[in-house]
Amino acid sequence: MTPPMRPFVRTLTALSALFVMCLLASPAAARGFTSPSGNIRCYLDIYSPNAYPDQDMICLIFDANWDLPPYYGDDDPTCDLDRTRAIILHPSGPPSEQWFCHGDVFWPAPLASISYGSEWSIFDFTCTMATDGVRCRNGQGNSIAVNRARRELN
Repeated sequence: MTPPMRPFVRTLTALSALFVMCLLASPAAARGFTSPSGNIRCYLDIYSPNAYPDQDMICLIFDANWDLPPYYGDDDPTCDLDRTRAIILHPSGPPSEQWFCHGDVFWPAPLASISYGSEWSIFDFTCTMATDGVRCRNGQGNSIAVNRARRELN
């Protein structure tokens, strides 16, 4: 026969289980999203060395009708792997664009898809998903808009 658990131990056990569930559930839901087609992925750059509030919102577009930006973000612009366009909305100041050189394991995963007409927010960033692409803005009013045909940086 197992002795009954004391109230403190029961509470500690319940809180530990809740903490583990939050750790497992929050990254996928809170850090980014993908368009319904999967062509655009936007995420908070939690992998940067900067802590909030200095983290950037990055939107990647895989299939686009506009050229790669001239800037790679590194001193060595050679790339024998895939290249993906990145539009970067900083917490303050104007947005920027560059391209990433990457292999198959690159994307912050998993990212949930949001439907057309939806709004997604984290910290001072707010993004809306529409049939004509994604629009995001920071708390200072700077914005980006991206779709297959064009990108706007304001």
